[in-house]
Amino acid sequence: MTLTQVLHQGTIRFVEVRFYFQAVVEGIEESLVLCSLYSLFDEDEEEYTHGALNLTMYEGEDALIVIPVKAILSVVGMMPFPETGDFYLTEKFSLGVIDTGDTVDYS
Repeated sequence: MTLTQVLHQGTIRFVEVRFYFQAVVEGIEESLVLCSLYSLFDEDEEEYTHGALNLTMYEGEDALIVIPVKAILSVVGMMPFPETGDFYLTEKFSLGVIDTGDTVDYS
């Protein structure tokens, strides 16, 4: 499962990529993606948290779309939000390393 940020109908949306495929569209071979949409962000929650928390719901089979591969903007993470069934957005998700500047003498 790959979660991505895409440009769909002029709006940035978040999707789960189902699979990639090629098809001929109006005589031109295109690389396409079948995706499941996440809902738009909860605007009340976003305003309440001053944009620090972006909650969304996974729409699954009810919101399948086909978009060009070129519409993919970035890979993101969607983490479950406790007790609500919603997800929250995490960008640049990794096992980041923190340099505290401390050194350890192993001698």
